[in-house]
Amino acid sequence: MTRLQIFKYLVILIIGLLVSLYLFYSINDKYSERNRGNIENATTKAQLKIIEEISKIDLVIESMGFFFENTSEINPVLFTRFTDPFMDDLFGIKSLGWAPKILDAKKQQYLTEAEENLEGITMITEVDSTDQLVVTEKGKVYFPTTFINPMDSHLEIMGFNVYSDSTRRAVIDNTIGSKKIAFSPPIELIPQSGGGIGFLVVRSVFNRKSENVKGIVMGLYRMDEFIEKTLATELKTLDIDIYDKGEGTLFLYSSRGDRNYENITDDTIETEIKVGDRIWGVNFTPSPKFLAYPHVFESYVALFLTLIATFLLILMIRRRDYYYSTLEEKVRLRTAELEESNKLKENLLREIHHRVKNNLQITSSLMNMQKRKLSSKEAITALENSQARISAIALTHQKIYQDKDSKAVNLCEYLGDLMAYQKRMAHSFEYKIKCPDLSIDLDKAVPLALIISELVTNAIKHAYAETAEVNELKITVKCLDNDEVALSIKDNGGGLPEDFNINKAKGIGFEIIRALCRQIDAKLTYNSDEGGTCFTVTFSNKAKLKATSVF
Repeated sequence: MTRLQIFKYLVILIIGLLVSLYLFYSINDKYSERNRGNIENATTKAQLKIIEEISKIDLVIESMGFFFENTSEINPVLFTRFTDPFMDDLFGIKSLGWAPKILDAKKQQYLTEAEENLEGITMITEVDSTDQLVVTEKGKVYFPTTFINPMDSHLEIMGFNVYSDSTRRAVIDNTIGSKKIAFSPPIELIPQSGGGIGFLVVRSVFNRKSENVKGIVMGLYRMDEFIEKTLATELKTLDIDIYDKGEGTLFLYSSRGDRNYENITDDTIETEIKVGDRIWGVNFTPSPKFLAYPHVFESYVALFLTLIATFLLILMIRRRDYYYSTLEEKVRLRTAELEESNKLKENLLREIHHRVKNNLQITSSLMNMQKRKLSSKEAITALENSQARISAIALTHQKIYQDKDSKAVNLCEYLGDLMAYQKRMAHSFEYKIKCPDLSIDLDKAVPLALIISELVTNAIKHAYAETAEVNELKITVKCLDNDEVALSIKDNGGGLPEDFNINKAKGIGFEIIRALCRQIDAKLTYNSDEGGTCFTVTFSNKAKLKATSVF
């Protein structure tokens, strides 16, 4: 393998690893984001559900208060019938009850009437230090539990004096003073009502005629049942701590079992909920499983599949590289064979052009031998003209085999050699060539060479007067648009006759020129005046302009 291939495989491997890790983390982040959304939704719903349940408690207690204020005679059956629907609808409710206000002076009267009309009340009780129900101590006022629902499970606490301990007493005094619903701070429920931490909701009931306190209606709640039934769904997502902010942050509930309100994390959401005249502090802490990195199964599947795809891609590219390297080696060998074959053919072609040039020179030499035996000037001139044409063709073949590709003729070099030959044949003129360094295709090289030779020969023989001091011939080559080339041959002779017509000129030279122009699809134009004559041949050529040379 080459270094480039190794680098390519490493790049693909790195990209594959990056894509794999990106998919792995993006999938897990998606689940983490969903968990965060679930936590936010659970927090919001938990707050709303607690507030909704508190509103239901307020409604129930207000209804009970209204019921006792506006009903003159109430018995246990009527009370149970009235409160049964509430018991089914309230979460965490342990009991709903009624406790009339009994002054000490009327205590005995109350007990006598209770024994006659009410089941289970024989005395007014309170809880002692051993959590046993005993006869309440003598006091000024009593609030004995007279009606309770459900009664069967709370028969023991019938006659329990709600006013017997300081916490409950403060709540009752609060509701009497404010005439509103009052919530207690966290209280230990007495064993006879189930025990545990809970809270008491109380509303004072007044006699409508005398405005004296008639008694209290109350609801007793066990806090863990209240929260776990109200927030059954949310507790799967959140750990919830609830404490009473007005009582030294006494805990009402903790789903973690760690009743330390300071034991919170950075992810804990702290909020407050108004409960009657009290404020509950509520901490929502996401469960650890929702905060931990998800490591979902799909992310590992994506990671594994992407890595497999990366290695398969590298394997496919490796096989393709091997195939192409083998193919390139075959192509290289075949190319070398073709280049060797082409080189041999080019050498043969050069040899052919070289032999053609030699044969044309032999032909020209034979004409020289024939010319020396002739006495007719006309015949000698004809042979000289033929020699010039043969020399032009021979020079073309010389330039072809001298070209490295043997596919074109360098026009600039050809013009230089042609004019040097003409200079040797006739010393009576000077020449100047301005030509870019370009090549002429082989199919146009020989006809163009003959056209140039005829025009130059014609200018040397006919353009200059014998009395001229300087006979000058300028050859200019210009590259035009659309890959066209304009070759101009200008002399400083006396110009052409006024009746000269290039299309009707009968000399063999112009016949040759016209025929060759048609052959290469060239356009022949001229311009003549007293300052000289300029013939211009315009033809199409695909060669590229390189530089400009002046001779």
